[in-house]
Order: sequence, then C-alpha cells, then structure tokens
Amino acid sequence: MDGSICPAWSDDVEPEKMGISSLKIISGFIPVKFFTSRFGTSRFTPSRILHSSDDIPKRVKQKENVYEFFLPPEVMEKIVCYFDCDTLIKFKQLSKASNEIANNALLYNKQWKKICHLEIPKKYLIDLFTKQLDNKIPFDLLSNNHYETAYKNWHQWQSPVFKLSLIGQHDFLGLFGTVKIICHKRNTMIVFTNFMFLFSITKNQNTGDYDLKNIDMENCETNGLLVLNPRPETNPETGEDNIFISCHENHSNVCPLHNTIKGLHDGKNRKHYTGNLVDVDMNFYTNTCCWVREGYYEWHSDIDSKIDKSHECPHLSFHFSISVVHGLIISRNQINSIIIHGIHKNSCIVVNPWLKKKHAGASAVYLYTNILFIGTINGFLLAYRLNSMDDLINLKDKNILFEEQLQIGLITMFDIMDFEDIKAIVVSSSNSVLWYKIN
Repeated sequence: MDGSICPAWSDDVEPEKMGISSLKIISGFIPVKFFTSRFGTSRFTPSRILHSSDDIPKRVKQKENVYEFFLPPEVMEKIVCYFDCDTLIKFKQLSKASNEIANNALLYNKQWKKICHLEIPKKYLIDLFTKQLDNKIPFDLLSNNHYETAYKNWHQWQSPVFKLSLIGQHDFLGLFGTVKIICHKRNTMIVFTNFMFLFSITKNQNTGDYDLKNIDMENCETNGLLVLNPRPETNPETGEDNIFISCHENHSNVCPLHNTIKGLHDGKNRKHYTGNLVDVDMNFYTNTCCWVREGYYEWHSDIDSKIDKSHECPHLSFHFSISVVHGLIISRNQINSIIIHGIHKNSCIVVNPWLKKKHAGASAVYLYTNILFIGTINGFLLAYRLNSMDDLINLKDKNILFEEQLQIGLITMFDIMDFEDIKAIVVSSSNSVLWYKIN
C-alpha cells in the first residue's frame, strides 16, 4: 500500500480558471466606461472594477468620455461561468445585482456542482455531505444549493490556521472509559459501558455564544456497539428517526446498507480470526461498511467481489480510527508504532516514529476531509493538513494547523461536528468530555 497507488488519495492537478486577481473587483459592478489616450488608441474597462492603485488615466494621460454603458446581464452570466469558486463568492458579495447575476448563472448551468467536482476530491465531498445533510440524499438528487453550502464549508476548512475556543465541559463522576462519541447535527452521543448521554449545542441569539445542554440519558444495550445509522428511518408510532443502531459481537446484525441479517455481518467466529468487535463504520454515499475485530477486519459493498474484502492483523485491538470514505484504518502496536491499513488492500504500513518525543505517542486519531486530528497520551491535541499519502505517513511541521495541550491527561477519542454554522471537535479523556469550537 504505497502512496503512489493507494486508492484513498488522489493528487489531481486543478485546471486553470479565471481568478479574482485578474478582475481586481473591489465594489459593485456597474457600467463600462471608454477612455481615449493621447496616443490615439481607445480602450474600455468596467468602472468600479479597477483597483484603486490602477489609475490608468493618470498614467497614460487618458481623458474620460462622457458616455458609458452596461454589459447585459446575460453576457455577465456567461462570464461568471468561467469564475473559480473563490471569485464567485466574492462577486456575489459585491451587490444585489451581482448576487442575482451569479445565482442565475449558477442555477441554470449547475456551476456549483461542476466546480465542486473539479476542485474537491469526491471522498472529501462525501465527508462534507455525510456531516451536513440532515437526511441522506443520493448524489444525483443533490441541489445546487447543497453544493454551494458544501463548497463554502470546504473553503472554511482550508484555513491555514485554526483557533480553538471552549464551548463546554462535562465530567462523568463514577463512570470510567468512554466507549464511543458520535456527533449528529448539533447533538453528541457519549457512550459508556452501561449508560449513554445525549448532549446538544444551542446558539444564544442575543450574544452569539454557544451553550451545551444535557438533554437525555438512558441505559446502554449490553454487548452492543452503538454506531450512526447510515439509512435512518422514521418510526411511524413515535415519529422519531432511528439515528443510532447497535452492532453485536455474538448475534446476527442487520446492516442498513446491504439488508444483511445473516452471513457476513453476523459477528460469529470464523476459522481465520478470533476477537471481539472493536468498531464499525458505514457510509451511505460509498455504500460500504467495515467491521473491525481484534485480529481481523472485513468490509462489504456492492462493487467488484473479486477485490480483497478482509485482512488479518494482530494490532487491530489497539484501533484508533476507521474511515470507509478514506479507505483507511489506523491503529498502533504495543511499542507505539502506527499501523496504517488500506481497507481495500491486503496490506499495511508500519510507521515509527510518527510524532515528536514531546507528544509521548498517539492515543486517538480522526480523519475529516483533508485534515488529520491527533490526540496524545499527555493531552496534546494536534491537527495536520494532508495533501498526499506521504503527509499522513510523514507528518510535517509546515502542515500543522494547531497544537494545543489540554489539561485532561490522556485523550481517548474524539469526533467532529460540522453542521450549519457550527464547527467543533468533541474530545474525551477517561472521565471528561470537552467541546471546542473550531474558528
């Protein structure tokens, strides 16, 4: 599973597009004016599109004529279709007229969809849609507004530096060891062995601050692993969606993606592996699920059955992260080396060392779009930008987005919240959970 052929990564070269620098837009688009120079040549430029430093009449002693004209909206709509996403966003903010022109061009030409597929790798789009859409909508039914929102969120996640601000903290007295953290919309399910707690983040409309509230608590199903349901359905009696489902170690499991009750999803021991169920990941858009056990994992999809669908490894019990979107499982061995498994290949990479000595070793990992979040044994919370497979294997200082040492001891796990206007990371220690807003 070397970086050049790993299916989880693609280093595509983006096509050249018209950028904002070529237009030098600083305020609302209004008319086009003609100028006549002393050399006898004529030229025109949109007034209010010139940068303040580009004083052409002064530089070439041009005289402004008294007449001006507007470009027809249909012409501007054709021009807008050649803008890249950054330019589109800035152009829409110039005025009501420019916003209407851009919206018409984007609506009838489905530009946001085209641009998103050109500029954002599909796996990252899937990450964004999985977090941000309330109900799972097939790719071919996603609207232009969905793609516009996805791009704006993607643009925010590409900030070169992140800042963290604490939203809230909850200490669980008498409980030890978080089993699972699951973020869904603004809610977070914190799962322990016998209990689970549901928290919600709300926004104070007067101050703009975010508040954390505990809205529910209930007993956990024994010998079951709670995961997010990739195909939630509404209960006709209660009117509520079954957002979470339980996967069992020793019983038959219902896979919402493949409608499988018996066979490959049943959790029974087979001759080529032993061990308890460690984690499960499912994704609606990839139509793939992956079941990780202590010495073996298997993944299932409707794609080519000839591809390897299982892999034995003795280090899966020290599992950190699983992502069917990225096609990766990250774990460690007893000497704290990092094991990177390619889900779709019967191979893995061992990395040692991975972190600096001051970080004392990784204890939690999470992948979201092209960002790697790492929690450490001594409480450091790190984030790295990933541009290639090599950036995952060899962490680079130039790619670091933030480095914070939290006063909570060993970080055991975390999840990302990315819904509407809230971007947050939920961090767990042995008996405390903290919510940090990502700015």
